[in-house]
Amino acid sequence: MLRKTNVTAIVLGALLFGFLSRPVRAQQVQTQLTDPPAAALITPRPAADAPLPSVQELLTKSDDAVGGLAAWNKATTRRMKGVYQTEDNSVFLAIEIFHKSPNKSLSKITMPNGMTIREVCDGQNAWIETSTGAYQAFTGAALTSRLKLAEFEDRGKLEAVASKGKVVGTEKVGGHTAYVLEFAPDKKLQSRLYFDADSGLIVRTEDTLTTADGPYTVRMDLDDYREVDGLKFPFRIKRTEKGAILNVRLTQVTVNPALDDSMFLKPEFAK
Repeated sequence: MLRKTNVTAIVLGALLFGFLSRPVRAQQVQTQLTDPPAAALITPRPAADAPLPSVQELLTKSDDAVGGLAAWNKATTRRMKGVYQTEDNSVFLAIEIFHKSPNKSLSKITMPNGMTIREVCDGQNAWIETSTGAYQAFTGAALTSRLKLAEFEDRGKLEAVASKGKVVGTEKVGGHTAYVLEFAPDKKLQSRLYFDADSGLIVRTEDTLTTADGPYTVRMDLDDYREVDGLKFPFRIKRTEKGAILNVRLTQVTVNPALDDSMFLKPEFAK
């Protein structure tokens, strides 16, 4: 079994897009790295006379902001490259992420010594494995979180659940004033989506799972949206989970590469 060290925390950052990844058409995009954003802040809703938008208005505006639901649904596989960095900028690691519809993902981190760590989700299980053969399965709330993220890779499925939610107000997320959409994918999970009031882009997601040990919250702050062939997606992602803060900056995206299902199989020694 893989020891519970900072390696686990580092690998968590590789799950950067979760159910909010923004695919682009079959091409590659490369861009220079930029400095990470400041930590997002939340303030109470300011007083305003304007009525809140409806749930459907928020979802439709968000779809339009990223290029349209039909356009990004055509991307069934994608490969992303980027850089993971710690909050204090003391560690930089290369990250490569693969997604395959409807719910498979693989994230590979390359350490400075050449050692690789893979975090894999096959739609039913999720685990960490190293190039030396060490293996650790996710269980409990951590597993539930990863399976839910993988399931919501399908934006259509996400919207089917989110459409039953309620717009509860506005909050400040960094420099954004955001409308907050709250919904419950199941009895033990409370989710929130934060939509920039001007652009309609999603600038934060927050999922809180009720467990026997208390609430388990995963937050993702999304920023630096860039347009690629008419579509937009975030190049900077900040993930906060159980006090661990992980930053990812994307540098390259390839959509619809050929990905064999064997990439996502659980290793024989772990069965």
